[in-house]
Amino acid sequence: MIAAPSLCVVVPAHQAEADIGACVDAIAAAGFGLAEILVVDDGSRDATGQIARGRGVRVVRNETPLRPARARNAGVAETSSDIVVFVDADVLIAPGARDRILDFFARHPDHVAIFGSYDAHPPASQRAVSRYRNLLHHWVHQTSRPDAATFWTGFGAVRRAAFEAAGGLDPAWEDIEDVELGLRMSADGGRIRLDRELLCTHLKDWTIGGMMRTDRRGRAVPWTRLLGSGRTGTGDLNLTGPRRFSALLVAAFPLAVLTGIFWWPALLVALALVAGFVALNAAFLAFLARAGGIGLAVRAVFYHALHNAAALAGYAQVQLFERLRPAR
Repeated sequence: MIAAPSLCVVVPAHQAEADIGACVDAIAAAGFGLAEILVVDDGSRDATGQIARGRGVRVVRNETPLRPARARNAGVAETSSDIVVFVDADVLIAPGARDRILDFFARHPDHVAIFGSYDAHPPASQRAVSRYRNLLHHWVHQTSRPDAATFWTGFGAVRRAAFEAAGGLDPAWEDIEDVELGLRMSADGGRIRLDRELLCTHLKDWTIGGMMRTDRRGRAVPWTRLLGSGRTGTGDLNLTGPRRFSALLVAAFPLAVLTGIFWWPALLVALALVAGFVALNAAFLAFLARAGGIGLAVRAVFYHALHNAAALAGYAQVQLFERLRPAR
C-alpha cells in the first residue's frame, strides 16, 4: 500500500491574539493533528504566540514582522511535508477539510494545488459592510471556473515540489502574492483547482475605509500591474465583463450628477446608471438578500459601488501615475 502524503498547515499570524486560538481549534477539528500545525508568529507584540503554544502546536517566531509572503515562505522552510496547507489566522476552516484535501490530491495527481472559498455564513456579529465583503468573496469564488490559473493562501493547499520549483511566494507581489504564485505554477504547466466545497469562515470585521484601502492598494493596483505585464487576462474572478462594466457605471455616475447641477436631464441619466448598476448585479444582490436579508442587499448597493470605485482608483493610479512616469 502506498503511504498517504504528509501534510503541514502553515498559519502566518501577526497581532492575531483575538482569532488565533479559534483558528487552531478549527484546524484540529478539521482532522489535522496538532503536530501538523505550524504557526508563524510574525513579529507580534500581543499574545499570539503564547495562545498558539497553549493549544499545543509548534510556533516559530520572526522578531520583526516580515509580512505574509515571507512569513509563509519561512513556515514552509520549517517543514518537510509533501503537501503544504495555508490558512489565514482569521479563518475557521470547515470540518473534514484534511480528508477532502488528501482525497483530491490522490484522485488528481496532475494537479499541483487546490484552494477554497469563504462560506456563506459570516458571523452575525459583524458589521453589515463585513458581511457584504465576505459574501462578495464567497460569490466570486462560487461563480468562477473550477479550473483556475491563480492560487489563494487564505485556505489553499499546494504540493511542496511545485511550490519549491516555482520559487515560493514572491514578496514583491505582497497582497496578491498567492495569485502571482498561481500564475507561475500555471505557466509551468501545473493545474490548480478552485473547490467550491472547501469552505472556511472569515472572522475579519471590515470597516468601509479598510475595505476601500484594501480594494485599491492591495487588490486593484497589483492586479492592474499583472494585467499590464501580460501574464494574466480578464475573464475570471474579479475581472469578468459584468464586473468591469459595473466599474464603468460607477465612474459615470458622479459625472452625470455634476452635469445635472447645470442641466437637469442629466439627473435622469444618473438614475438610469443606478438602475443599470443594480440590474447588472441583480444575481449577486439576490444572493445577498437570501444570505443576509433584504436590508443587507439594499445597503450592499452602496458598498458595492464603493468597492468598484476603489478598484477604479487603483486602476487609474497605475495607468496615469506609473505608466506615464518617465523612465530613469
